[in-house]
Amino acid sequence: MYRTIAITVVFSVCGVGCSDNSGGPPTAPVSGVLIYNGEPVQYANVIFFPQKVDGGRTALAVTDAEVRFSNADGVAVGSHFVTVTEGWPPGQEIPEDEEGMEIEPPRGPWDNKYRDSTDPPLKVEIVAGQDNKFDFDISE
Repeated sequence: MYRTIAITVVFSVCGVGCSDNSGGPPTAPVSGVLIYNGEPVQYANVIFFPQKVDGGRTALAVTDAEVRFSNADGVAVGSHFVTVTEGWPPGQEIPEDEEGMEIEPPRGPWDNKYRDSTDPPLKVEIVAGQDNKFDFDISE
């Protein structure tokens, strides 16, 4: 249940602010690919948590069928922790259980350290005016 609440909070934060940068710090688009043990990771959430960025908002990118992710609206310029969580294919209706609660996507095989937003191993620097392309390998 905690995981569902945490992901809901991230989506809520992104829903209210990721594309509107009025009054916030400068942003830059990001893109990249996500690989686990040499295999592509489809439909995963790549979440950018700003570190020491005044007014920086959490930003979300989702890998597509070809394991590419992007956030053209931009991620706040500066340092970020990056986490990877499971997701559903875009446009797919999220299944519900018999009580009407959303069913979580199947658990990915990668280590929990990549899901931890307090000190994940993935850290990036978003730079204005540069190609912020990140190829993340979350292999064991």
